[in-house]
Amino acid sequence: MNSIRWGWDHGFPLTTHLNMIALMPDMLPKIALDTSKGRLEVVLYENVARVAVASLLDLAESGFYNGMKFFSPAPQMKLHFGRNDQGEGAGYQITQQVPRRNHFDAAGRLGLAETGADNGSDFFLALEAMPHLDEKLPAIGQIVSGLDVLQQLGPGDQLRAVKVLRGAPASVDFSKTVTREETVRLSRS
Repeated sequence: MNSIRWGWDHGFPLTTHLNMIALMPDMLPKIALDTSKGRLEVVLYENVARVAVASLLDLAESGFYNGMKFFSPAPQMKLHFGRNDQGEGAGYQITQQVPRRNHFDAAGRLGLAETGADNGSDFFLALEAMPHLDEKLPAIGQIVSGLDVLQQLGPGDQLRAVKVLRGAPASVDFSKTVTREETVRLSRS
């Protein structure tokens, strides 16, 4: 393998996650976050962050997030979810996959948190544009319904459930390039 590619090959180049949403919105996974304040629906950028999205979908399907509370180290900027009341996550790490055209240019972006060795379940929702995170943390999704609910949420509010509304299409190959020569197949079954 000569280069690392983070896109689906459908006969056209994919340069940003926004292109993927515009061109093939029914092919991207979609989840619902049912909260104590209402529902958020999020399209996931599987084309740019396959491993993080696969982790989020697996944990959602297992019920891992059900009943957790939102928390935040910066409550005016973002809300985190994915850790229990003792601060424990899923117990594994996801390598940060940050595309060059990764932008936190609007409220409602879903990002993978940078929490070290235990970030496999730790995600955050941007409450505002956060350009200082561009190209530092991966934006893995965007709220497509419920931005008004996001503005009402705060630390301590409950994440009642995360539901997979549309999983990844069966034709998608869940693989991540680890090095330029090695590809690892991921299983979501």
